[in-house]
Amino acid sequence: MSFGLTSLGFTAKRLADITAELDTAFRTAFGAGIKTTPDTAFGKLIGVLADREVSIWELLEAVYNSQYPNTASGISLARIGEITAISPNPATKSAAILYVGGTNLTAIPVGSLVAVQDAGDQFETLAGATIAGSQKSVVSLTRSGATVTANVVAHGLTAGRRIWIDDAVEAEYNGLVQVTNVVDPNNFEYTITGTPTSPATGTITALPATAVNVQAIETGPIQALSGTLTEIVSSVPGWTRAENETDATKGEDAETDAEFRTRRIAALQGLGAATLNAIRGALLTVDGVSTAKVFENVEAVTDPATGRPGHSFEALVLGGVDQTILNSLFDKKSAGIQTYGTTSGTVTDSQGNDHTVSFSRPASVSIWIEIDLTVNADFPGVLEVESRVLAFGDALDIGEDVIVYPALIGSFDDVPGITDVAIRIGTAASPTLDDNIIITETQLADFDSARLTVITV
Repeated sequence: MSFGLTSLGFTAKRLADITAELDTAFRTAFGAGIKTTPDTAFGKLIGVLADREVSIWELLEAVYNSQYPNTASGISLARIGEITAISPNPATKSAAILYVGGTNLTAIPVGSLVAVQDAGDQFETLAGATIAGSQKSVVSLTRSGATVTANVVAHGLTAGRRIWIDDAVEAEYNGLVQVTNVVDPNNFEYTITGTPTSPATGTITALPATAVNVQAIETGPIQALSGTLTEIVSSVPGWTRAENETDATKGEDAETDAEFRTRRIAALQGLGAATLNAIRGALLTVDGVSTAKVFENVEAVTDPATGRPGHSFEALVLGGVDQTILNSLFDKKSAGIQTYGTTSGTVTDSQGNDHTVSFSRPASVSIWIEIDLTVNADFPGVLEVESRVLAFGDALDIGEDVIVYPALIGSFDDVPGITDVAIRIGTAASPTLDDNIIITETQLADFDSARLTVITV
């Protein structure tokens, strides 16, 4: 049998081959009658030398494999991608908008830390922030069901500002007391989750709040659902409240070798020009683009179903920077063929002429879900189910339907302690059915913890 580099590729010697060769060599050198069993001096020496030679052959095989995309791994695979300007996507960090509250004019330094309640994952502020505004008295509280409406006397808040009610009211009313998106500067509402221990009347204090961008310390899909980024880790006098109003945008783990190989094959089609595969392949090489689809209208008239003009194409892109996407589309499209989409911009060609280029982002379809769980003592808590459902939603691609049975239910069916499940799902609040949600080719299902309710019964 031939070893090393042959016409069929590379064939490495294995331990059995090397041991047999060394045994023959030793008998030739020292005599055919020597003993080479593993318990003898010659046998032990053969074993040591064979192990070392195996390592050398394995290294040679790894070097050979590192030259080819289907067998290379790690940095070797990345360098193969660099030949055609394609690189593995690095790990990214989760990010969120954090509202900080407390004493007026308190300065919160850049790099201040907060953590996700219970989970402990830490986020840091990306810029310094100063809490702006002063405490204001709130009077004339009136309660209707779970909603308390408060009239604020001359607090001077601008539309869109966020304020909090102080801790004393949280204790008094036994529930959630943050206030968001103030539209009327003299009135606002907040919702409580328990039964007030006293009538909803009296005078309380509103605290000012300021928004600041935060980013997870660790890379990867660190989860911070709305209202959970509340534990202040850094000690800053005057900083008393922190909370994210919406779910954090989750980061990504570094692209695996298998994922990169798949994307590289699709992207290589972008080395051509004008074809749909070439346009899509080029888009997949744009930094930050995770998904791209391209649709065309080959007819001479506008497609009444999609609005695409005659002889045009529409690129549907998830992720990436708008201008970089526009540049990529202009470089790959055919002369005289127009682009179509809801996002437009200008690309200047090599002759100094400006061209309008368009593409689309997938239309977001808000998904509302209510899940009733019958549980026993083994159940770890609703957060585990919420996390599973949101992860299921994150994994859905453009144009992919939301399949309730068995896909969505299956995302949490192995959570211990669940004895029965009732689910309601829809595209508006208070869904009543458990039907699948049909997503068109230009839409993307959008899951969010603010639209997900999981209760135990």
